[in-house]
Amino acid sequence: MIFNTREEAGRLLAERLEAYRNVPDTVVVALPRGGVPVAEEIARELNLPLDIFFVKKIPSPYNEEAGIGAVSETGLMQVNPQAVKSLGVSEEYLQRRARERLEQMAAKRRLYGRPVPDFSGKQVILVDDGIATGSSMFLAARALKEAGASRVIIAVPVAPAEIVPLLKEVADEVVVLHPDPNLIAVGRFYRDFHQLEDEEVMEALARHPGVTG
Repeated sequence: MIFNTREEAGRLLAERLEAYRNVPDTVVVALPRGGVPVAEEIARELNLPLDIFFVKKIPSPYNEEAGIGAVSETGLMQVNPQAVKSLGVSEEYLQRRARERLEQMAAKRRLYGRPVPDFSGKQVILVDDGIATGSSMFLAARALKEAGASRVIIAVPVAPAEIVPLLKEVADEVVVLHPDPNLIAVGRFYRDFHQLEDEEVMEALARHPGVTG
């Protein structure tokens, strides 16, 4: 399955999520930036509020592109114990990089003009434009549950087939349009997979209300 754009993928996901149309205390939450246009289409089609939630990876001390863990904007952290042990990563390093990531996420929140939502009692449809390893989505679902979400529904256009059972351990429902047994890169499933700019995210958020109490 190949999607033309993230927006098209969002509309197709909305068809699978029709049961949530107009359901009270339900919100579509995107992992920025790539998840925002997908989530916006779902929010529009189902007449639901749109919001965001941040998770950032903690990089290896030897390779900034290689993640050895992740931290949510609410401060929940998870690490790959095998990677941490094999690389000899100290707890001080993990805590320092987690603090840096928290500061970066707070800065993005200020830029986007959205306060951290109160997810207490909310049913959250958690969206990204695709899943590669699943670590960020897994942590986001855990963090949202800890933040008081009543249910978490993970909805993505594409993900590795072997990841889906793991996601079901932290989410109440998992919707994947294309579970791929040989996924290498999410971008291969889109004709247009341009890197989103902050302006695109802010424009999308300005078009939709966020979480309300």
